[in-house]
Amino acid sequence: MPIPDRGEWQPEFKGTSCIMKNKMMLENQWKQPLQRTKQRSVRRCPLVASVEVTELQSGTLLSARTSELGLGGCYVDALNPFPQGTLVHLRITRDQGVFETNAKVAYCDLKFGMGIAFTETTSEQRSILQEWLAEIVVQLKPVS
Repeated sequence: MPIPDRGEWQPEFKGTSCIMKNKMMLENQWKQPLQRTKQRSVRRCPLVASVEVTELQSGTLLSARTSELGLGGCYVDALNPFPQGTLVHLRITRDQGVFETNAKVAYCDLKFGMGIAFTETTSEQRSILQEWLAEIVVQLKPVS
């Protein structure tokens, strides 16, 4: 049976918190088949950067780091991620500047972090994101 990792595989426990999903998954791992979820439409690139994730409803701030970044979202490494569906404001900081956008927690894994889908990105912020990704892609290309 595949091991769930970073949202690639998720049990069918809709409407429950991240903590409950993980508990239920562990308790029912032999009873409940895992379902393949929809693939991302945009590929993510590796990027380790500081990130602040603020839950919009309560104002709770989570300081963490990213491990992947794409035009549509990112992965945030965090020991205490927000539950799936949580609306957040994201602020990613690196030497080349700051990227900010509103987003939604697309999936979470209690032991690793959460996948974030960008929901409201201004054209100015999207330009910053595109510049960062272009830089990363150039660095990843093998030299021939």
